[in-house]
Amino acid sequence: MAAEKRSEIEILRRLHRGLRERRPPQDVVLDLVELGAERWLSAAGARDLYAMMRHERARRAAEPWTRWEGPVGSSMPTTWRHHPGLARAYATAAVAVTTVAVDAGRPVPRDADPADPASLREWLGAALALLGLPDDEPPPARSRVPRRPAAVTWSGGTYHRRGKPRGARGERGGHVDARDRMDAATRRERLPGVSVRAYRRAVRVVLHLQQRTDVLAAERDREAAVAFGKARLAHLVTEEDFVACPATAAFTAYYVARLAMRTRFTSGRQTRPMDTLAEELLSGALAAPTLRPRVLASVLTRWRVLDLLDDAQCGELMGRYYEQLAASARLLRAGFDPHRDPTHMIMRMGDDTSTWNIASRAFNQARTGWLNLTRALGYDDVVEASCPGKVPALVASDVAAWHRLDGHDQHVDVKVWAELPYPWDVVLGDDECPAELVRQACRRHGIDPEADGWTQPYRQDLAELPAPDLVHGVTVSSPLLAGALRRIGVFSGQAQSAGTSPGR
Repeated sequence: MAAEKRSEIEILRRLHRGLRERRPPQDVVLDLVELGAERWLSAAGARDLYAMMRHERARRAAEPWTRWEGPVGSSMPTTWRHHPGLARAYATAAVAVTTVAVDAGRPVPRDADPADPASLREWLGAALALLGLPDDEPPPARSRVPRRPAAVTWSGGTYHRRGKPRGARGERGGHVDARDRMDAATRRERLPGVSVRAYRRAVRVVLHLQQRTDVLAAERDREAAVAFGKARLAHLVTEEDFVACPATAAFTAYYVARLAMRTRFTSGRQTRPMDTLAEELLSGALAAPTLRPRVLASVLTRWRVLDLLDDAQCGELMGRYYEQLAASARLLRAGFDPHRDPTHMIMRMGDDTSTWNIASRAFNQARTGWLNLTRALGYDDVVEASCPGKVPALVASDVAAWHRLDGHDQHVDVKVWAELPYPWDVVLGDDECPAELVRQACRRHGIDPEADGWTQPYRQDLAELPAPDLVHGVTVSSPLLAGALRRIGVFSGQAQSAGTSPGR
């Protein structure tokens, strides 16, 4: 009995680690069978569980030679991209600033965490004041996005020359030493004993660190959008709460794996995460005597789950969802071209489609959860006063052409969003969008605002499709071929040189 208990705890801990990874649902199902999840399922649910288990084991047995670079059953990476921080740039700036402060007999700024943008900005405020620099927004860091190709005509014809990246050497705003420094007299008065060389070096590295801190802050917002869009608030679930109820853990692990599935390259609808097995696992979790409703609510905000929480827990959860809304809103604001026609959400040259779609997905997920929580707490007046609209994804031009060949146009939701204030302005407090304004826009285009998720939380249908093997959204039947395609960067434009491992 003790050995069985230790085995169950080990499985639960492995499932908990998977919440922060990108495990395919088939991989989680094998752990659920080992955990004995059929105890909480009906006959139909147990049949689905074992059918998926047999299919996955047969697939593995048929291809024992295949070595996966990602999790079994997928060519996806196992972890999400994470910015390592600015340890080296901060260390260089800290040494330069400390030298200036010590030589001038001034206090040295307190140490900062180089992985935390807020901590770095606090340190930068003290460093900028010490160096006599203005504490305003820095010029943008260099962008790796090239300008549009320029047409060059010569006697033999016309060709297109690839433009230099923005902020290349010699252009204003490319590097950091372009703002006002103290003149010699002011420097000798405020920083006696500091050489001009030491002062100018400190100015350069501090302004450079300020630019990179803005980049780090944007990356942290992007990471939050990726994590939330694919796993909601699963990263906040503690191991203690997770292992306390195996039935709750089983649903949470499987549902997060379904949420993290790669989107498919298709002209139809995407696979929905809540399938029949997930519904069965949810019912089993809700009936368990050891139920942990806070764990369920971290990934699913249905009203029957929220009804199990008290008002304080719902209020805390609502605040976390609004924080995710704000982080996604900052990403969307930074990535939106003000000259874009909002009724034409199709990718153009130079668009950062990946970041936009990550942010829009996270924004819409957080918006749905926030609407569920406001309704659960009875805050209907909040939604009536401020109801940010949904954000459409940017569609690839080839997918848009595919839609047109099938006789479809852009989704009607795009027309509604184009008539409303930008959702990020509403969330960040720069514009207003009452629910009645949303209803009027929906009625003009023949949309039911409540059924289609504009003023009420969106309700998705069930999906019976198993998780396919994908390479950048394209289904590939051979795992060996999938690994080869991923290595050479097919469909993503990220080709890898020979002998290098694929990017994560």
